[in-house]
Parts: sequence; C-alpha cells; structure tokens
Amino acid sequence: MMNENYNGVEPLKGQIAPKARTESAESLGSKSESRSSLAAHGDEKPGDVGQVKFTKNADDAAVEIGAVDVAFAGMGKEELMKYANDPFWIRLRWTLFALFWLCWIAMLVIAIVIVVLAPKCPAPAPLEYWQKGVVYSVNPKSFQDSGANQDGKGDLKGIMGRLNHFVHLGVNMISISPIFKTASEEPLYGQDIDNFLEIHPSYGELQDLKDLTAAAKQEGLKIILDLPLNHVSKHHAWFNQSVADATGECGDCFVWAEGKNGGPPNNWVSIFGGSAWTLDQTRNKYYYHIYGPDQPDLNLRSEKVKRELKNVTRFWLDQGVSGLRLLSVPYFYESANTTLNETAIPGVTPNAYASLDHTYTKNLDETYNFIGEIRAVLQEYEDKDGDHRVLFVEAEDTEGVSAMKYYGDATATPPRPLADLPVNSKFIRKLAGFTGIDLKNEISAYLEEVSGVQGWPNWVLGNRDTERMAYRLEAKLIDAMAMVQLLLPGTPFTYYGDEIGMEDVAPVGGSLEACPTGNKLTATSHCNQARSPYRWDSSSMAGFTNASAPWYPIGGNIDTINAEHQMGMANSYLNIYRELVNLRKQPAIMHGTMSFSNVTNDDIFAFTRIRKGAPGYLVVLNLGENEEFVDFSKDPSIPSEAQAVVRSSMAVSNSTTKGSKLKTDSVPVGSSEGLVLSFVPQF
Repeated sequence: MMNENYNGVEPLKGQIAPKARTESAESLGSKSESRSSLAAHGDEKPGDVGQVKFTKNADDAAVEIGAVDVAFAGMGKEELMKYANDPFWIRLRWTLFALFWLCWIAMLVIAIVIVVLAPKCPAPAPLEYWQKGVVYSVNPKSFQDSGANQDGKGDLKGIMGRLNHFVHLGVNMISISPIFKTASEEPLYGQDIDNFLEIHPSYGELQDLKDLTAAAKQEGLKIILDLPLNHVSKHHAWFNQSVADATGECGDCFVWAEGKNGGPPNNWVSIFGGSAWTLDQTRNKYYYHIYGPDQPDLNLRSEKVKRELKNVTRFWLDQGVSGLRLLSVPYFYESANTTLNETAIPGVTPNAYASLDHTYTKNLDETYNFIGEIRAVLQEYEDKDGDHRVLFVEAEDTEGVSAMKYYGDATATPPRPLADLPVNSKFIRKLAGFTGIDLKNEISAYLEEVSGVQGWPNWVLGNRDTERMAYRLEAKLIDAMAMVQLLLPGTPFTYYGDEIGMEDVAPVGGSLEACPTGNKLTATSHCNQARSPYRWDSSSMAGFTNASAPWYPIGGNIDTINAEHQMGMANSYLNIYRELVNLRKQPAIMHGTMSFSNVTNDDIFAFTRIRKGAPGYLVVLNLGENEEFVDFSKDPSIPSEAQAVVRSSMAVSNSTTKGSKLKTDSVPVGSSEGLVLSFVPQF
C-alpha cells in the first residue's frame, strides 16, 4: 500500500526512512486554536474552516484540521425552566395528558360495547356420540368365529377379537343382531325367543358379553343390543303358564280372545298372510300373533308383562351394553277391542298383510307411551353415571307422522323424548335405476319431516333382511352412495361387509333371488344370501373360521373383496369408506347447513355442506351412463376453483385425483361415480 510519507526515493543504506508524525489531540487542538485566530485576522480563508489538510516535506508529514463550526446545541437549563414554569405550558401539558387518557378510556368502552352488542355467530349445539359417530351393524353369526367350539359360526368372542377393525374404520357404535336363546337352531323370521336372559349357546356365554362390552369401552366403542320385545316363542315359559292357567299370574301375558261364528275373533292378518289368530285347544281360545303361530304376541296391557320387559332391559344394561335397538316396535300394541275388523284395501289379494288398513294393530298411541317407559329405564342408568344410553327403534314400513312420533315431543313442557333414532330404512327400498331427482326428493322429504319434530336424521343402506348394496344398487355405486350416506346431516348405519363391497352369496346348490318381502314372507323366510361370513383375507375360509367349513358359503371374488387386500390399496372401497368417516369430523359436516345444488337432474345429484369459518364441501354423483362436466358456477356459495378430496375407487379421470384443483364451471364426473370437493365458501 502507498504511504503518504513515502517520497518515492529509496533510502540509502544506513539511512533512516522518514516517519509519519503522530500528534496528540492537545497539539491538534492548539493548532486549531491558532488557525481560528488566523482566520479571525483574515489570514485563513473561511472555506478552510473544518477542512483536513495533509502536508509533507522530505523530512516530515503532518495532518492539519481546520476549525469546526459548532451548531446550535439547544437551550440551557435556566432557559428551559422559564418555559417549564410558565402557566400556559403547564396548562397545555395537563390538557394533553387528560385528553390522552380520555381517548384511551373511550376506545376501551367502545371496544367493550362492540363485543357485547355486536351480533355473534351462535355456537353449535354440542352433539352426542350417537350423533357424531357411525353405527356398524353386525350379524354375530357371520362376523368372526373364535374357534371356541369349531362350529364354523361367528360368536361374541370373535367380535371381541376384531375390535381393532372397528377402530380402524373410525366407527364408534356396534349394533349386534339378536343373540338370545331361541327355540329353533335357525331362529324364525322376527325371532322366537324362549328366554330373554340367556344367550344362544352358539354365540357364547353371558361372561363373553361382559368381556366384550368392557373391552369395547377401552377402545372407545359402544355396544348396542338388538332386542325384540313384541313376541316370544310358543315354547317360552310365560306362554306355557298362560295356556295352563288363565287366571294365574301370567294368564293375561298374551292376547287371548273368544272366537266368532266358529272362527277367529276378527279379520286381522299376520305379516306372513292369513289370520293372525290361532286356536289353542287347551285353553280353548284364540291367541294373537303378528308373525307366525309359533311366535305369540305379548300383551303389553298386562302390568306383569311390562314389568318383566323393563327388567329384561335393566338386565342387559347391567351387562354393560350402551343402549338398545328395539325390533318390531309398530306391533307392540293392538286394540283392546278384539271384535273390531280392519278396513279392507280394494285391489289387494285377500288375506295378505297389505290387504288391510292396520288402524287397530299398528303404531297405536299406547306403543309410543311404552317407548317412553323404556326410555325412562335407560334414563335411570344415565342419571347414575352421566353416560347416555341410546335407544333406537325399528319401525319398519312406518313413514310420515307415525314414524316421526317415535322421536317424542320436543315442544312439550318439559320435553318428552322417546327414541333417539327411529331407524330410517327408506334407502334400503331403493333399487338401481333411481334418478338424481328421485334421490333429492326422497332426502328432502325425510329431512323436512325430521326437522318438523326437531329430531336427528339417520341413514341406513343395508340390513340382515335385505339384499346387499352391491346387489340392489350395483357395485359401481357403492362409493357414491357411501358419500351420500356419510356426508348428509345425521347418523349413518353401516351393515357389516358393505365397507368392503361384499356381495350377496347364493346358498349351496341354490341361486340368488330377491329376499322375500310382503306376500312372500313366511315364518321360515330369511335373507342368508346377505348374511354370508365376513371376508378378512383371501384364504379359503376368508379368515372367518378355522373349522372345516363355515356355516354358509364364503362366495366368489375372494381375492379382491376382502379387508386385508383393500387395506393395502389407496383406491379401495374400504379406504374410501375410512376417508369419508374421517371427513365427518369437519365442522361443515358436523354442524354446517346442507343445500341441494341447482344442477340436480335425472343424471346428476349434488349437495353442499357449508359452515362459516370452515372449508365447505360439495358432493356430486353421476347416476347416468356417460361422463358429465358439471357447471357449478351459478351457485353463489361455490367459488371458481375447488379441490378434489375423495372420489370413487373406480374413477379414472386424471383431473379428479386427490388434491387436484378443478374449475367449478366444468367438473368432470364419470358414469356411476361420486366426487367430493372442498372449497372456500362465498357469503
């Protein structure tokens, strides 16, 4: 680096090079004073003030700093105090101080007023577990054989060994079909119970149920027991007592009546067709049975019967079950006047159940009152531990006002709740071929009815007495209908196996036919084709049993229609189902509004679920034969772009894969496909 003191001449050998002179601050200060003095006498130019000059000669170098002008440095203390003590400035300071605090307090008051008086978004009413969750209906004979007796039939221990399956699915309630001791090995249609307090030996023992309920609670699962209280087996001890002694304790436990003109007391008919009355030769009277002669109806007008049935309810609650699903409920009561005939319906085959208007034998007012008494029994247990015991009722073939009355009366003072859910089986009766308009009208009418009584909706797509979804609706619609069922407001019921797309299975040496209903029903009717063993894996016994053979054939397509295989596939019935169950936790699904889209037509069905402050969801189904590009741009709540969340497992479009962004003015949906989109709602 160049040194300013270096003069460019190399010093001779032995000669000392010139050094830069360092001067102290004092010496520089005295020079500055000297220059200031010179400047005052005109010897230094004004422009030199504050400038730095470098001078050097052969022997020396120096840094010279010109005089520095000092700017105004403020008022002194004495001058400041004159203003500080001036009355004007004192008043000004206090005035500003007071104004500051007044403004601050005013803003605080205004903020509080806004918080208190401004309209608020109402907090959603807290939902019970049975409203938020999913009911999984199990046929215990077909779910899992534990191998305890090597009979190829499912049992309670088998259900307990598969609790992880329910947890994996995300469901929280397990409804178990009747497990009570019956008079016949294969229970009659509607059940023929001969002891309400015993479990059928093929299902296990009472301790097995206790163990199951305890283990289920550890997993956050509720066990709900299906319970038929309308009738018993002809071999039940109560019936034997009633036959033997008309004046005894159980003399009126059943509905007895004198014959008329050498025949039954009236024209009432059985569900199976023909007279609902059978003459007992011992008592020489007719007894009433809405089902078959081997299934006499209990007389719920008898105080003993009502007392015993309430004790039956308490017994099973004591075993740890979290609620009941009552079966055959509409038939609990019949008119006390057994001389009355029901009105015939013209054009219907005589003696068929559908041939009469059942004004004296179905959904009588006393039935609703008895449901209230059962509700009170469940409330006893809830009052003890705070855990709600659910009450579902199967009111088959009951619609409209009669069905809604099972909810109770929410407007009464105090409110009079009955069933939490009268099970809605409207979807079960839907066969393939319905249109988007049909679906909209069906759902809309039902929701309007439920809203009118302040009830909670529910949706059922399958049960043990009806063909499976894959048979009724075709396999390609399984995912789409699951989207509807699981994302509508309300509680869904899933029939075991529907989550993996299980199909109906023909009996050995037989063929598939529609399950018997209406005039085709008999006491020995069943729908075993929809009750085949659950398929856990692709082994020869499907992981259901280690016995030499299952009680009913496993069926075909075992390689793909099994839980193990589908767990490993992202696009499977099982995993689509799990995604939809998980999606139910979203605020828009749990608490949001539901609106039908204006694009709904014969081929397209669509609805939205929206809640402020949360993502909205659009569910769209294509029920037609061709791919459709659906335009939702006219829906004011839907923005121009949405994101694919769930789609049918059979969908093939590259533009609707999970996470894809789609323009909502042209949403592609393939034939028989369902699609769920999320979006930011517009208000």
